[in-house]
Amino acid sequence: MSVITIINLTCRFPAEREPAYFNEGKEIMRKKTWLASLVVCFVAGVLASSARADIYPFEIFTDNGNHEDYDLDLYVEVTDGGLMDDTLLVDFTFYNDSELYSSIARIYFDDGIILEAMVDIINGPGTEFSQLAVPSNIPTASWLDPVFETTDGFSLISAPARPHNGVDHIGEWVTVTFSIVGGSTFEDVISQLNDSILRVGIHIIGLGPEDGSESAVTVPEPATVCLLGLGTLGLLRRRVNSKPSQFC
Repeated sequence: MSVITIINLTCRFPAEREPAYFNEGKEIMRKKTWLASLVVCFVAGVLASSARADIYPFEIFTDNGNHEDYDLDLYVEVTDGGLMDDTLLVDFTFYNDSELYSSIARIYFDDGIILEAMVDIINGPGTEFSQLAVPSNIPTASWLDPVFETTDGFSLISAPARPHNGVDHIGEWVTVTFSIVGGSTFEDVISQLNDSILRVGIHIIGLGPEDGSESAVTVPEPATVCLLGLGTLGLLRRRVNSKPSQFC
């Protein structure tokens, strides 16, 4: 992190020779210097607290006739999770901003060689997820080429009574935190997502009045945004105020 040093250079007269107008000028300069310091510190703080978020939409690959594409707005936000005991972390936060009622009920990760272990599940308002989905692989995984194969232990399921404990409303979310394999970085995670070496799948239930279901996977074309200052504090507040799920 860059350190900004502010050096104040002051030219002084001997006390008995300082004219009145110079004292007034010193006071104005002192106030201007204080204001400039405040602005610099604020900007430095904002830059230091900035974070990158890569947003991946989900694309439905089944065809159960339970939706119209424009009705569903499902995506995962991938962010740098920082360090835990010298191990790099990555956060996957799932959202559902769909017009049509629907619920993300199961989450699956088909990992290449980048994710080491699932270390945390943070349930947001209205959601309750735990590790190990049933079924253990995303439904109709064979429809994908290559076939989607969930990595052992890398899946989640919402609690009964489904669909109400899944991600089913705007404003609801669930975050899954993974440790990254030693020697790899957050940029490597993004690279594998973009190359579809790492894939994320979801099973959606409760679709519309017919209570249908579909399966979807991440589209490797992320939208990258920058989270600054107070926005990042909001993300941190989620981690502090939410109760992690217990693992099997």
